[in-house]
Amino acid sequence: MSAMTTAPADPKTAKPMPVATSRSGLTAIKQLKADPLSFYMGNRADYGDYVRIKSLPGFDFYTLTYPTAIEHVLQTHQKNFRKPDVFLKPTILLLGNGIFTSEGDFWMKQRRLSQPAFHRNHIGAMAKVIVECVEKMLASWDRKPDGSQIDLQHEMVHLTLSVAGRTLFSTDLTNHATDVGLAVRDAFEVLNHKMNNYPFVFPLWVPTQDNKQFNRAKGILDSVITKIISERRKDSQVHHDFLGMLMSAKDEESGQGMSDEQLKDEVLTLLVAGHDTVAASLAWTWIMLSRHANVRAHLHDELKNVLDGRTPELADSERLTYTKMIFDETLRLYPPAWGQPRQSIDEDVIDGYYLPKNAFVSLNQYTTHRHPEFWERPEEFDPERFTPDKVKSRPRFSYFPFGGGARVCIGQNLALLEAQLAIATIAQRYQIDVLPGQTIVPDPTFTLIPRGIVSATLKRR
Repeated sequence: MSAMTTAPADPKTAKPMPVATSRSGLTAIKQLKADPLSFYMGNRADYGDYVRIKSLPGFDFYTLTYPTAIEHVLQTHQKNFRKPDVFLKPTILLLGNGIFTSEGDFWMKQRRLSQPAFHRNHIGAMAKVIVECVEKMLASWDRKPDGSQIDLQHEMVHLTLSVAGRTLFSTDLTNHATDVGLAVRDAFEVLNHKMNNYPFVFPLWVPTQDNKQFNRAKGILDSVITKIISERRKDSQVHHDFLGMLMSAKDEESGQGMSDEQLKDEVLTLLVAGHDTVAASLAWTWIMLSRHANVRAHLHDELKNVLDGRTPELADSERLTYTKMIFDETLRLYPPAWGQPRQSIDEDVIDGYYLPKNAFVSLNQYTTHRHPEFWERPEEFDPERFTPDKVKSRPRFSYFPFGGGARVCIGQNLALLEAQLAIATIAQRYQIDVLPGQTIVPDPTFTLIPRGIVSATLKRR
């Protein structure tokens, strides 16, 4: 049990965080690399919500899983925390200095320039495009014999890349979907390895197997992005998509827009983050629906009552409440961004516990989303947890799949709308059943995807 009390302001009066005695030194590092999800879950179960882990000499890190502690780091005292180099430096190799990786004044400027593109009114205009992309995928399914098998993750990646291309850049990425999807996974695999071994990693010019894999993947992604931007600059037509808004955006204070390099970094960030996380979450959604016939039946009832076979529109999103609850519960159990690393700038006091300067802090959605104090039967899939009354009864940061505070995911509203419309459109036409006998476990690389190939059958409804 953790007390939700006001922390003392003076670090001298703060309590030291409990030390994870059974998870220290090389043992902690090995456990963390081998199975990070079990490591963090076991850490909270054995030692509580505020834990100090002594790993290498001179390097401790801290795990915080209680909602008030997470709120402290991400929101109320977010200016005292930055993303740590162990996370930033490998990620910058892929995404450059975009909104996801930048810090300080530069990040604030980029956020200001990007924010208008993600305004609710603009995102609402994307609903029709999202449904068109889903319908195009379903048309390809219609050409298959009933009962055909699919690679579930592969199909969802193709769908979300199609949506990202159309909504973000007014570009059809269908012909690039396989290459881009594989390139992202290959790059993430290498980044995960570099983070686990930081700072003992080779620079990219050293021809290791990892670096060769990463450079191939980065080359594919850079080629696609360069082509998108180049074609847009040649186009005299005004586009009201995200790329068009980014290219025309001017900073309110300086009057300056984005440089070509900044634009490239932001476009790559949008493409990667805009498809991979939603694809993973949709795959998990179909896995959960396949396992829970009662939830699927409830979903079908809502779709019948609200849509009665017609294509969903933006206005329907307010009425498809259970559809959204299903996706919310999927994000609770399998948040694509399953961890939030931070580093303290100065010493701090969090819920009465002392945190030193330059401390590495791990916030873990996967663990907090299973906290037994806030989630009854936490391992069970139950969308009813997300009725309005139940949501109000829980602390804000007991559930934070999109992060929180000033650095909350800028694409949150677009992702939620895309998922809701995709689930509604697909579930009216097809029943997706995961083939029995498969061991489906989460793979915590960069995003939390199902490990390996998940085979499923398509049954027309």
